[in-house]
This record gives sequence, structure tokens and C-alpha cells, in this order.
Amino acid sequence: MQLEKYWYEASPFVYTVVGGYFLGRADSNILVISSLILISAGGTIMAMRRRYALKQRAAAAKPHAGSAARHRRRSA
Repeated sequence: MQLEKYWYEASPFVYTVVGGYFLGRADSNILVISSLILISAGGTIMAMRRRYALKQRAAAAKPHAGSAARHRRRSA
């Protein structure tokens, strides 16, 4: 079973939604702090994953410097 993969993908959204829910129902400072921590953890995870995905996409789209040099040597 791929439960770990599902949790890995869903966890930032779960953290954000649960934090927002409890923030709306918070009646004490400890609940407000806990909710804000959950929301910031979810947002941080999403931002880090997005940054990594964009970096990987840019690296895949950029031609490798070594491949152009090898191609020139073969044709020369």
C-alpha cells in the first residue's frame, strides 16, 4: 500500500486546512498559536516543494553544457 506517498502529497493541505479550521474556532491563545504553526508549516512545505519543482523543470529545460561540446568535437 502506498499510504506514505498519499500522506506525503496531502500533508501540507491537511496541515493548512486543519490549522485554518482550528484558528476559526480558537478561544485560547494556545489554540491560536498551534493553528498558526500548522498553517505556516503547510505553507512552508508547499513553497519548498514548488521551489524545488521549478528548479527541476528549469534544469530539465536547459541544455547541458557538456553535450554541446561533445557534439562539436564529433562533427569536427
